[in-house]
Amino acid sequence: MTAASSAEKATRPLMTSAPTPLAYIGERPITRAAFLADVQALAARLPAARAAFNLCQDRYHFAVAFAALLLRGQTSLLPPNRGRTTLAEIASQHPDAHALVDGPDAEIDVPILRVSASGEAGVAASPIPEIPADQTAVLAFSSGSTGAPTAHARSWGALDAVTRQAVACFELQQGPGPVLVGTVPPQHMYGLESTLLYALLGHASVLAERPFYPADVRAALSAHAPAVLVTTPFHLGACLRAGLDWPRPQRILCATAPLPPETAAQAERVFGCRLDEIYGCTEAGAIATRRTTAETDWTAYPGVQVFGTDAGRVRAQGPQHPEPVPLPDHIEARDPHHFRMEGRLADQLNIAGKRASLADLNRRLNAIPGVLDGVFIPPAQAADGAGIARLAALVVAPRRSSAEIQAELAQCMDPLFLPRPLVRVDHLPRSATGKLPRQVLLDLLARHGECA
Repeated sequence: MTAASSAEKATRPLMTSAPTPLAYIGERPITRAAFLADVQALAARLPAARAAFNLCQDRYHFAVAFAALLLRGQTSLLPPNRGRTTLAEIASQHPDAHALVDGPDAEIDVPILRVSASGEAGVAASPIPEIPADQTAVLAFSSGSTGAPTAHARSWGALDAVTRQAVACFELQQGPGPVLVGTVPPQHMYGLESTLLYALLGHASVLAERPFYPADVRAALSAHAPAVLVTTPFHLGACLRAGLDWPRPQRILCATAPLPPETAAQAERVFGCRLDEIYGCTEAGAIATRRTTAETDWTAYPGVQVFGTDAGRVRAQGPQHPEPVPLPDHIEARDPHHFRMEGRLADQLNIAGKRASLADLNRRLNAIPGVLDGVFIPPAQAADGAGIARLAALVVAPRRSSAEIQAELAQCMDPLFLPRPLVRVDHLPRSATGKLPRQVLLDLLARHGECA
């Protein structure tokens, strides 16, 4: 048998045989045998298809649906949001797809199958299924924060590889493992990897609920101590501003956007544990980590290497990548296993010959006292009467006027980067991961009678 044919026949187990519960529904543990029984029961009900939307909001239901689709050789479609237009666009590319739901029916014209798995106890153990490594497990869609959402395929072998790298980094490869308390939805690649796959392929446990408000996060951490908090800069910031007394987690994992070092330091003081950031992107998946309070550079996961190219782009390659993947960020490779991130390539602004980082402008805006949330909107190709493209900004600041905020900004940035207009709003329409798709921001500006 040739090496190629061996690779084609290679399989990876659906989950580990760890003694840790696969999940918790509330405070009730779900054994791995009970989970597998739920998976097999749902797999038997699935219609014949190549792909399906996994829209389950309960994380245990999502896990059962995800695994059932793997058993049937079907691909999980993970949309960036549940918007009618978004779902319709994806459905048009997958005409035989169906949708798995556990709440209100999705506003989409495809067959609907409801998931109601409960993980009942008393189920006899059965052999753990093997999944072909080259089977396409998910099609993950980018958030659209820098353009139109696009699909990125992940094979089961690739997901298995990156998960085993991560559980080794975060010491989740042996039990008894912690409960993963996640504020990020499982439809997001970061949420899928860090709140489901760490449990499936490591010794951690999934928490079915997704706490959103700080008091709910605190209650979940208290009920499952010591837990691992899997969160985003947006949700972490809300928790820090809540002024609550926090139970001490085992660890905090944070991703989806760079975390300011001062926020990481505050989090470690308030929560009393270490915080690790995860670097990843939809194109390459998670590839590196760092303890933000102690390190500027990122350390690649075991087996992953980064290297520059003649075109100036940095690429990553590991066992989860069939070929090197260009990274969408401005990155300086220090050596094959360490790199420094300076910002997204799409984040770099050039206005009238002067350069700035969009992330840095947003940091300065949000550092102004009284600003609860804010974002700069980069200009399109259009320019003002002087031939200069202008930034706009949306800001949540109930007790500060636009003039006051502009005056504060004028003290810390070049006048060319001052927003014109700066619009005060009641809230920003962030996604479940805290991101702000550009078109949504432009629509919000338009509703306020302004032109970006």
